[in-house]
Amino acid sequence: MQKKLVQSSLALAAATALGLGGAFVAAPAAADSPELTQQTAQKAAKSISVVNAFGFDNGTLHLGVENEEDIDSAEIEKLQKKYGADNVVVQAGISEVKAHAAGDLVGGAGYLMNVPSSGGLGACSTGFSGWNDQGDPVVLTAGHCAEDTAESGEDLGSTEIADTERPKSAPAVGGEGGEPAGIGSIGSWGYNKYGSPVEPGDETGSEGDIDFAVINVDDSKYNVKTGVTDWTSADSDDLGAKLATDITKVGAHTEGTVEKSGRTTGLTEGKVIPRERAPFDYMNVSERWVHGFAVESSVDDPFSQPGDSGGAVFQGETAVGVISGGGPAEWSDGTPFQLGWVADLDYSLEQSGQSINFEDPTEEPPGDDDKDADASAAADGDDADASAAADGKDADASAAADGKDADASAAAEGDDAEASADADGKDDDASAAADGDDADASAAADGKDDEADSDADGDEKPEAPQVGDQTVVEGGKITGKAAPNAEVNLTWKPVGANAGSAQAAPAEGTATVKTDADGNFSAEAPAEAGDYAYSATVTANGQTSEATNFTVTVQAAERKLTVDPKEISASDFVQKDKGVQVTAEGFEEGENVTLEVVAGPENVEGITLEETANADGVVGFSIYGTSAEDAEAYLGKYDLEVTGDNDTEDESALTGSFQVVADEDGNGGGNDGDDNGNDDGNGDGGSDLPRTGAELTGLAAGAGLLLVGGAAVVLTMRRKKNN
Repeated sequence: MQKKLVQSSLALAAATALGLGGAFVAAPAAADSPELTQQTAQKAAKSISVVNAFGFDNGTLHLGVENEEDIDSAEIEKLQKKYGADNVVVQAGISEVKAHAAGDLVGGAGYLMNVPSSGGLGACSTGFSGWNDQGDPVVLTAGHCAEDTAESGEDLGSTEIADTERPKSAPAVGGEGGEPAGIGSIGSWGYNKYGSPVEPGDETGSEGDIDFAVINVDDSKYNVKTGVTDWTSADSDDLGAKLATDITKVGAHTEGTVEKSGRTTGLTEGKVIPRERAPFDYMNVSERWVHGFAVESSVDDPFSQPGDSGGAVFQGETAVGVISGGGPAEWSDGTPFQLGWVADLDYSLEQSGQSINFEDPTEEPPGDDDKDADASAAADGDDADASAAADGKDADASAAADGKDADASAAAEGDDAEASADADGKDDDASAAADGDDADASAAADGKDDEADSDADGDEKPEAPQVGDQTVVEGGKITGKAAPNAEVNLTWKPVGANAGSAQAAPAEGTATVKTDADGNFSAEAPAEAGDYAYSATVTANGQTSEATNFTVTVQAAERKLTVDPKEISASDFVQKDKGVQVTAEGFEEGENVTLEVVAGPENVEGITLEETANADGVVGFSIYGTSAEDAEAYLGKYDLEVTGDNDTEDESALTGSFQVVADEDGNGGGNDGDDNGNDDGNGDGGSDLPRTGAELTGLAAGAGLLLVGGAAVVLTMRRKKNN
């Protein structure tokens, strides 16, 4: 079941007098000062903007800052006052460092293109990185990212790849997007094809209607890596540091869960829509026919969004497609959902004649050293055998001479003894033979039964699952690999400080999950932060494997505030289906969260709004305008602060802002209704899907409402009922 975002709405109401003057609410202070534990120390260090490094040992928090004057910052003084100067030690001369792996290309990363028709930048996502049949590095992505295309589907020319997008600036992690990484162009388009125009009466065949492109990578700037990023390492600008999976092959998609990585929505999941519900092979994607398959996701948690185009779509270690388009749709019973269209990769490669491999051609194949060692050992062995043979001949010759004399003497005495023994032996042999036949027959019968029993029991017990220590955020996934289509049994319990804590320790638990056809499995991590000792076994063919033990560290979800859009035209601001959406993440389930407008235009007074965080620790607020007659009364900048009732003194408020601008200074608020995937009113369930390559010169439309007018503008609250 998908969890829906908790929403509240703010409205700017017209008034002739100030109706809500000075309605500001401060976040409550913590009742008790928390101890300086490792967890509170980490949260405190991360909340201070001038800190470039930190560590915690023996009750002391060590902070590294760049300049001497940073030591005396108000944030650090506040921390030292709270915990004591001896417990918070600060060192200057520690600058921010840059990731050495900035040039590593992985699936799901963002890249920027120069768009000739607009003169601005566009953004898409990489699909999969690897090498072609000639051993050259390549990246696979969507074909429409290489084309500058009009809304009618007309080709206006080719885009030019400008740079990769700096990971920490991407919308996938709450950034505004569009910031170049500064490394330079990935390379040049080696191949691109974006379907065929949707034209009335067109009877041409659909062969080759693919949305697919190949980038020839500039290996002087970039290194290709075969994995797909999970976006958890974006803050370090190194997307290759944490991977959702390592891709080993291209294959056909199967029904069930499918994952995607892209620069707008990050790592997401959806469900492949079965053919009995969506028996389609081609989709109208912004007036072009594209071959692929459909994916269903919730409206609140979409599989893909504009800018995810070309992003990696995969099942386990198998690459199955790249994102082509998507938009809102509904089933015949009126149930809404988000429809994603994926250009299937196996078909695209077949039709284009392009290739990709996931083994580095520059790496020496394993086993060559062993062959040399075997050859050397064989040569040494031949010499040793020859020497032994020579010595043996001499020894045999000497032994033969001595033996002849002894044999001659023994022969005379032995004739009589042998004659007697022969008589006795024949009787003994006959008896033994009879006994042996019976024993052999009995043993053979038992052996057959044992073999039959063994065959009935099945194969030998399965191998233990392959899973190592891992760190996830609250609500994240634990992943591993085992035998295909087998059951994996997981048990866990808290360890270390959690196990003996006076506070409520995280619960112990068990779970059983099933591996997919490639042997991959995943399970939900414990909901509470802490360290957990895990044990995993595999059950297959009625037998259970040896246990694999590993540790899972669950980290508290990082708090984040998203304001979308940051700038909006007045005419869009007063439309009910547009506006500004504020989303706050990283709170505790059920925590009361407060949004406060702390500054705005002179004729606007502040107000607070409260809402409860959902099961994912997320809360949403919407701001919009309802007085279209006097839209420009909203012009100006609005500063926001969001706090939670459970905030400690070392947790800063989440801050953000947005600006309402005159229509001639803005760009209409970004994509219009059609660009956002709204249908034409015929209820066709999204048969004409928009491309998801977002132009960064345009602003995404936000959700919400606001009111305006008169001599003063007053913020009032209007609650939106949860669905």
